Amino acid sequence: MSEWPKPKKVFLDADIVIREGKPPGGPLLSRLKDLANDDVITVLTTDLTCQQVAKKHVENDYKVIKEVRRSHFRKIVEEVMGTTLPETTSTELKARLTKRYGRSTDAMFKDLRCKTLAIDNVKPSTVFSAYAADEGFFTGEGKKNQFADAFIFECIKAEAANGEPVIIVSDDGDFDKPVKSENNISLVKSLPDLFETLGLQVDKRQITSFLEHHEEEFIKAADDALRFRSFIVEDVNNAEIDDVGVTEVDVLELTNFGSVKKGEPILVVGNLSVVADVSYSHPDWGSKIWDKEERRYIDLTYDIAIGTTAISFAVEASMLVMVDKDGKPESIEELRSRDDSFLYVDIGVVDPFP
Repeated sequence: MSEWPKPKKVFLDADIVIREGKPPGGPLLSRLKDLANDDVITVLTTDLTCQQVAKKHVENDYKVIKEVRRSHFRKIVEEVMGTTLPETTSTELKARLTKRYGRSTDAMFKDLRCKTLAIDNVKPSTVFSAYAADEGFFTGEGKKNQFADAFIFECIKAEAANGEPVIIVSDDGDFDKPVKSENNISLVKSLPDLFETLGLQVDKRQITSFLEHHEEEFIKAADDALRFRSFIVEDVNNAEIDDVGVTEVDVLELTNFGSVKKGEPILVVGNLSVVADVSYSHPDWGSKIWDKEERRYIDLTYDIAIGTTAISFAVEASMLVMVDKDGKPESIEELRSRDDSFLYVDIGVVDPFP
């Protein structure tokens, strides 16, 4: 079988994240979230980068609302709008904004499943040696402004030291020269450039057409992936599902797709609609009575009711699709359920004891 592709390590410069808007960010960050959740990439950040992102949003908002601290401004608002604004100070405003964006920025990076690198793990002597020698980030003007990026870059170098490449996404030019001296670190200038580098350029119509023309293979792959998945029956108490056999599969949505390199299997990720034949069992309701004192049903016997039915449910899945020499989809290599938690289904049997 083909080797499941390892996630590519990607570091997002603070300016790239800031440009995507206030947390939780815009559609490109949502796309990155999909890639991270599907283990196509591992997003790297540093504690300093998180602080930089939050700080910039604080500064931007403060510029907009800073006049509220002035009594003259509040008086005009009251006269024109009939609204009394509370008194506040610059310190209080910045503290409120810092708390707000500290939380929302942390939540945004958490949604991206970021691996956070600690600046404290970098020896200051390493950076100051480069500063003294006019090397790396300190070869041009404004040396003192490069210390943050220099510490961040040392964190990235340590992450790439084990031979796993790291892609930096940054367009401010500060990383251009340092990256050239590192074999395992590369640089792209934007998030769209990153998507192209990752090889996520497969035509969606090509994938959907392939799946439509390989229906039996698609069903079998889904059946193999879901045969041992755990189910919880919602419409019948204490019911259990056994012997799952998938009979239909349809694509609800493809969130992302593509191969890391030309000629390698295409990784397709999306939501599927599944119909399956199952056998079920549950306690025989005819053997229960209601105990008024204990306020619960008591089993008089251990009879079990059994039956078969068809169930339908949605499932998130990842799939490896083999390609031919021209890069066109050829066969389904493997389909995986992306989540190992329980699937909640109905079996359509009336439960007289809800």
